[in-house]
Amino acid sequence: MEDGTTSERVGYLEILQVNPTYRRYFIANVLSMVGTWFTTIALFILAADISGLPELAVGIVLVLRMFSLALPQPFTGMLADRFSRKWLMAISHVLSAACALLLLFVDGPDDAVLYYSMVIMLMVLHAVYVPAESAAIPNLVGEGEALITANAMNSATWSASLAIGAALGGFVVASYGTDVAFVIDAATFLVSALMIATLTIPQEKVENPGTIIGGGVRLILDGFRRIRRTPPVYRILSAKALWSIGGGGLVYCLVMIGDEIGVADVAAGIGVLFAARGIGSGLGPIVARAVLRERSRWPFYLGGLVSLCGLFYVLVALIPWTPWITALVLLAHAASGANWVLSTVMLQERTEDDWRGRVFATDFLLMTTVNGTSSLIAALMIAYVGIDLRTLVLIFAVGQTISGIIWLSVMLPGERRYLVENQDKSGTSA
Repeated sequence: MEDGTTSERVGYLEILQVNPTYRRYFIANVLSMVGTWFTTIALFILAADISGLPELAVGIVLVLRMFSLALPQPFTGMLADRFSRKWLMAISHVLSAACALLLLFVDGPDDAVLYYSMVIMLMVLHAVYVPAESAAIPNLVGEGEALITANAMNSATWSASLAIGAALGGFVVASYGTDVAFVIDAATFLVSALMIATLTIPQEKVENPGTIIGGGVRLILDGFRRIRRTPPVYRILSAKALWSIGGGGLVYCLVMIGDEIGVADVAAGIGVLFAARGIGSGLGPIVARAVLRERSRWPFYLGGLVSLCGLFYVLVALIPWTPWITALVLLAHAASGANWVLSTVMLQERTEDDWRGRVFATDFLLMTTVNGTSSLIAALMIAYVGIDLRTLVLIFAVGQTISGIIWLSVMLPGERRYLVENQDKSGTSA
């Protein structure tokens, strides 16, 4: 092992013990994510308060968040390959803290412009953070089993933060209002930024990048060309977007169901359902790491897990809505969380460091664009078409189930050829 990285198989506690740099990053990430989910619940409630159409307002927030995360990705992915990933993450957190504090000044419909501007800015800054973080993980831990462990932990971090932040955020917002959530979010962003700024993250930057505009455009286009010329990469890139075909609409429905499950307050109801989503997303990667050990079958699992998530939501649509549906929500997002980690590890292993940032930016561009479009369609269907919520859940759940099957039929032949070619190369080199 060198500079805190390792390729040997290590457990979750072991990677934190043997790699102090990753440990500090992990703690910083937990802090910022818990605060972020506090704010997410508050944003949903505030959207309903400043709008006369709460169902449409929540849909608009989801759509703005997704497209604000999607559209900057080609540019922010280029930044992650050209500049220090550590400082991109730290600076984005500091500016996010400022945005969270500006939300304290939103006090009604007259402040709608400020509200929606901050919703957009928070996600634009997250768009800076995401490709830098995803590209930095292999630099922090190395490859092989350590990389699988780190990605499973990262997914579990996101998921546990969602579970804790959403549950606490829902009850805190219900009891004390949205301002407390925004202050907590700002504080966690600042502490996280300070911790990230102290890290040493090795990085292979792009050589001779040119000017920020001309060179940046060249790097963006070069990244797209390399992806197009690399079928093993673009096949896996489609995996998260595949989930979002139905997933975006289903997450929108989950917010709406928060008012239907018999919890005293809508904020608490959303918090409970999002907590189940988070717990499931965390457990899925842990189970996948322990059970899905045969790497050659991972592409099959990607499509199968998407369909499995959809099937659990089909059951959600068919049974009475009580707090017990949280069990099905948990299982659905355990499947999606496993899909997320398997596809992330495969992308990290199939790309070199000098263009990994652009690959993950494209990954998020596809995922968030499809997610936002799916959320928008769901919001418009319930607001203007007159489809009831239960039918809407069923439509998107069936669509997600079918999309997983289609992905398997289209992508598996290429993955089988890729596996055979790699085995032939290994045999030749041996």
